[in-house]
Amino acid sequence: MINAKEFLDECLNLGFNFFTGTPCSYLKPFINYVIDHKEFKFVDAVNEGDAVAIASGVTVAGGKSVVMFQNSGLGNAVNPLTSLTDTFKIPILIIVTHRGQPDGPPDEPQHELMGQILPDLLDALRLKWDYFPNQSHLIKDSLSYAYEYMNSNSKPFVYIMRKGDVAPYELQSKKDYAPFKKTIYHQDDFQLQNENRFSRTEALKTIQQFTNENAIVIATTGKTGRELFELDDRDNQLYMVGSMGCALPFSLGIAITIPNINVFVIDGDGALLMRTGSMATVAAYNVNNLVHILLDNEVHDSTGGQSTVSHYISFAAMAKSFGYKNTFSSDNLENFKIFLKSVNLKDGPTFIHFKIKKGSPKNLGRPTVKPFQVKERLQNYIKSISI
Repeated sequence: MINAKEFLDECLNLGFNFFTGTPCSYLKPFINYVIDHKEFKFVDAVNEGDAVAIASGVTVAGGKSVVMFQNSGLGNAVNPLTSLTDTFKIPILIIVTHRGQPDGPPDEPQHELMGQILPDLLDALRLKWDYFPNQSHLIKDSLSYAYEYMNSNSKPFVYIMRKGDVAPYELQSKKDYAPFKKTIYHQDDFQLQNENRFSRTEALKTIQQFTNENAIVIATTGKTGRELFELDDRDNQLYMVGSMGCALPFSLGIAITIPNINVFVIDGDGALLMRTGSMATVAAYNVNNLVHILLDNEVHDSTGGQSTVSHYISFAAMAKSFGYKNTFSSDNLENFKIFLKSVNLKDGPTFIHFKIKKGSPKNLGRPTVKPFQVKERLQNYIKSISI
């Protein structure tokens, strides 16, 4: 058994100062310790997949990140682990607990199957893993090995933490959340039928007019990224592939790491509905420099035009209820331009819901730059404007 401080001090020596994840009783000492100590930053993710995406954004922006979660939630992280960290070659350190360990202490029935298959599942995901170093003299060499592996292979490294690996640590800092009354009011301004709205291409052209310099643009998976690439491929843009719904938490990680640069995330209705909870995280951590743009065509365009349920939802009212500082909605392109022009770096997060018509250009191509090359290009761009 080790103390949380021993492991976390060595993490700090290697530059790992950003932590995100979801709770597990095995992880309680770590989570409590990083919350208590200002040299660390902790973001409480709403699910394990979001944690992977947030940490990935931090890493791309130049930070070093650690993800922590219970093995029962590994399934929630499989999609970004296979189509974000692997596809874009993003190294993050992951600590996953081993509930339901076959030779471990008795546990709840819901952990039995995942406990049995955890090592095999990590192998199937082609993730390098080792057991968590639970003796003081093992920590430095173990972390050095993990760090070297991550840097050499541009891949995550996973520790499996077992019960009793870390001594208890009680949270010293307490937050009191006072009761409050909150009235939410937002009136959507949509006037056009789907077929009469502006196209995604017109919306993306408008966004590019306002994101030439000193801004990062992350485009969600599907045709949004493909159209953005064909309009004007830029060093400050990244096109998500797979990892549906992860554009927002990924952008959150970038925005937290480089707070003096505006980060624009272009979302889709289907993707946002898949990971709506990340909006709560954006608002809770008051990510001032994040501009969340929803281009809503009410369909899954890249899979054949199947309807989403977005027609029934006031996303801007929802964003306001989560705690976004500024919320706008329209299907008028001139209003959209006004919204974008009004963005203030220190007055976010901002949410813009813009309704567009379904469909995309015929013979739409795909980015000719590989995802990991797009990532590396963006990293270099961030370094150049952060100097």
